[in-house]
Amino acid sequence: MRPTCKPMRALLLPLLVAGCAVTPPPACAPAGAWVSPATLRAIADPVGRASQHKVVLLGEEHDRAQDHAWQLAVIKRLYAAEPSLVLGFEMFPRADQAVLDRWVAGRLSEGEFLAQSDWKHVWGFDPALYMPIFAFARDHRIPMIALNVSNRTIHLVSKLGFAGVAAADREGVSKPAPPTASYRRELADIMAEHAGPKMSPERLAHFIDAQLTWDRAMAEAIAARRGRPVVAIMGAGHLENRNGVPHQLDALGVTGALVLLPGHLVCEKLGAGYADAVFIEE
Repeated sequence: MRPTCKPMRALLLPLLVAGCAVTPPPACAPAGAWVSPATLRAIADPVGRASQHKVVLLGEEHDRAQDHAWQLAVIKRLYAAEPSLVLGFEMFPRADQAVLDRWVAGRLSEGEFLAQSDWKHVWGFDPALYMPIFAFARDHRIPMIALNVSNRTIHLVSKLGFAGVAAADREGVSKPAPPTASYRRELADIMAEHAGPKMSPERLAHFIDAQLTWDRAMAEAIAARRGRPVVAIMGAGHLENRNGVPHQLDALGVTGALVLLPGHLVCEKLGAGYADAVFIEE
């Protein structure tokens, strides 16, 4: 369910949502169905043909348990069809790659894994939401790839812009492809909600640069795995309308990534190009 009123500032979000009239959105398809975002009609299960794609991108709302259960179910099916796949995660910066390697090798307990990756401070969401996926990777020795960069790098870009950050402080991230017009509008709207109408053009430009850097970093980590199928898990906002990571992948020459998103029975955002397919959850 989503609030019918729209909070304008992040600091006021809890109070504003609490005061909103909350009504369930209309269902666009029965729960458990895959739908075409363009038509909102049920379609054949796309997971069966996902092996035709070298990159499969699975979106999520980070704090939604149903999304993670759906992701794990898809991963199990993809692994059964293609055991050579690797799993990529937005949740980990590149500096954590050695920790992920030790976890998959069975050399860390769950507590050690979370402590050494500094989960509490780097990501912060309830690790129980993700542990079944991490455990499946470990149990089957599926490589886990850290897709992200550090919060420090993103903060620097948001403050100085991409060009203002020294190459040594970009963690190897190359200059992102320019955003699509629709992505720029979306990011500008998000920033306006949080910063207000007096936001400076420079602040908006730096905010957009930070988002593009985030997208580019994940796209580069995926592209570096050419030759092995990649299933990547990240927030839906990086995937919707193919504007974020898919757009950067295209610019890197990795075309045809399959974008699958959970729908939550919330259909007001759906439309042609939103994703390749949407799974309607309870």
